[in-house]
Amino acid sequence: MKVFNNITKIIIFPAYYAIHKNFFFGLIHKFLIKKFYYKKFKFNLNIKGISLPSRSSFFFKTYEYNDRKLVEKYINHKNNCIIIGGGLGFIPTLAFHKSKKKVLVFEINKTIIKNLRTNLIDNNCKFNLYNNNLVLKNTKKTSKYFLGNSFLSTSQYDKKGKPEHVDNIHINKIKDFKRFNTLIMDGEGIEEYFITNINRIPNIQNIIFELHNNMFELKKINFLFSNLKKNNFVLIDKCFNSYYFKKLELNNKIVSLTSN
Repeated sequence: MKVFNNITKIIIFPAYYAIHKNFFFGLIHKFLIKKFYYKKFKFNLNIKGISLPSRSSFFFKTYEYNDRKLVEKYINHKNNCIIIGGGLGFIPTLAFHKSKKKVLVFEINKTIIKNLRTNLIDNNCKFNLYNNNLVLKNTKKTSKYFLGNSFLSTSQYDKKGKPEHVDNIHINKIKDFKRFNTLIMDGEGIEEYFITNINRIPNIQNIIFELHNNMFELKKINFLFSNLKKNNFVLIDKCFNSYYFKKLELNNKIVSLTSN
């Protein structure tokens, strides 16, 4: 599957990143605004390593734009959400307030857990927060990840940063895990693990994820989309390199894909 067309690459991206990664507006944000404000929500940025260009995304509210558009459009009271990659708490906050149901939040980077928890509390979310790597198979007790210069680059796939270890937690250890039907992922490549093993979590009916296409060869990307199709997931919508897939339900006849 082709992630970006030529128009996006040539026209939209240059304009987008001119504001999304702008040093000057990042400077204004750091010293004059300081926090990230979005609609009625407020997010503390008590995290080391947020570069000035990255702060521009808070100024123009383009932070997590792709995922935000899909979450706001498709998450509702029918969704019980699991978020892989809690970050600042932005997407978990939106998911909770759209669904009005407790969210499960997983974040492997221990250095941002305090800020993440504070933001979820301050924005009146109901949540369970885990500083663990969620796993679908019985495996070793810990996993290695790499801590980059920015919290945005924490990854188990991009090995440029400082190696760290985080405790794994199996889905069987999560109370009422099977009650959750929606998986939202932005974990710098972690979508590969969950989509590859999507058959192990049959309770998941909806998937929103950002595809980190820079980390995978085209063959791997094609496999991921093929595996979603194999497991009866169909593409409902996308925003740049973020996707919303919904699982087909077979009950004598195929139910409407547009109902959520």
